[in-house]
Amino acid sequence: MTAGAAHASFVANFHANYYDGPNSLFVFGNEGTSGTISGNDGFNQTFTIDATGVFSLALGPGGREMTGSGTVNNLSLLVESADPISGLALNRALATTDMTTLLDLDGLSTKYRVLTIKGLTFDGSQMSVTAVEDNTVVTITPKSILGKTDGVPFEVTLQKGESVYYGSGTNADLSGTLVESSKKVAVFSGAQCTNVPEGIAACDHLIEQQFGTDNFDTEFLIAQTPFAGSDQDLVRVIADQDGTEVFLNGVSQGTINAGEVLTIDNVGNAKLTATKPVSVGQFMRGQNGSRTVGDPAFAMLPSVDQLLDAYAFITPIGVDAFTQNLLNIAIAAVDAASLKLNGVAVDTSGFTLFDGILFGNLAIGVGPGRIEAAKPFLATISGFDDFDSYLTPIASAFSPGVSPPPSVIPLPSSALLLLGGLGAIGALRRRRQKSA
Repeated sequence: MTAGAAHASFVANFHANYYDGPNSLFVFGNEGTSGTISGNDGFNQTFTIDATGVFSLALGPGGREMTGSGTVNNLSLLVESADPISGLALNRALATTDMTTLLDLDGLSTKYRVLTIKGLTFDGSQMSVTAVEDNTVVTITPKSILGKTDGVPFEVTLQKGESVYYGSGTNADLSGTLVESSKKVAVFSGAQCTNVPEGIAACDHLIEQQFGTDNFDTEFLIAQTPFAGSDQDLVRVIADQDGTEVFLNGVSQGTINAGEVLTIDNVGNAKLTATKPVSVGQFMRGQNGSRTVGDPAFAMLPSVDQLLDAYAFITPIGVDAFTQNLLNIAIAAVDAASLKLNGVAVDTSGFTLFDGILFGNLAIGVGPGRIEAAKPFLATISGFDDFDSYLTPIASAFSPGVSPPPSVIPLPSSALLLLGGLGAIGALRRRRQKSA
């Protein structure tokens, strides 16, 4: 891997899926943006984003998937550009798809508490750690890592671009594993195949890049995913400090200590708060419950203080496209009139109002787009096929990617014209990241 501008770079990892479906990397940004995609195994490719606003890299069935718990590998990809870019890593296997948004290198951390869910098959619950600098010493205090003793720390030294991968084995959960490093690292977690919740089919692959503990926070909005039926989603909360009490819509859900996970099932549109910083994961339920379309998928949620007032996004395209794609929105009711999708005012009359917040789902087309409002709001992105789905955040204040900071146009003008002639775009404001 070569050196590059950290703000315009990210790491892409893929974990072993239950099926060997095709893996894809999507890079999006302004037309004409160029850069490189490289791996320590000699993989090297240049890219230039064309008028569609997207560069798509097909990696083939099982391409660059990590497996073998405790194995150091060179399967990570580093995507670099001199200009802002965003990225998505998609594992598009039959009925076991998931996708993760990729964090800017500036958004990486040196301390993580892994959040995932119990895995049912082979590798079980999964995680990987990738170094972005040479001689990075990683200290891992394990929880359910195959062949390791819970609570007994061990060290791994990684060079730039190297990754170490861990699995839990069948019917175990890596959540609560502590990762501390001498330099910033990228951490991904998920499951080879899992049911959400236990006992509700069908089994599905999960993967999501993790937020470091410096990006844990105390207030979150949760926008329910569509097609869930009566049971809604499952939410998992992990604490960084002892004595953390968690509330859902003002009602206490319990108190957890550092590294412990609280699971809350059947969560619809909601506000979640905690007395001390936490990280929150949202999990779609399986289609054999009340869900009518889709299957388990996993998203880390940015906090209220990490939301943006404009998001550039993209759905999977080409052969990877989904039948239905939607944005999941939570916005203050007083700001709803300013909400625009691709320059067109959004009709929020069908949204649900709860405690001053409007929650709703917006159907979007295949490819790039932009959603914006006068003030920060939550937007996650999801896609659905029969027994298949993805769910992931778009961007955050600590990892905006190509989503616009002040006076930056989020997508190429030619791509915007393809989306319906949006015209000139004024300077867009983005909420400042909360001071440390």
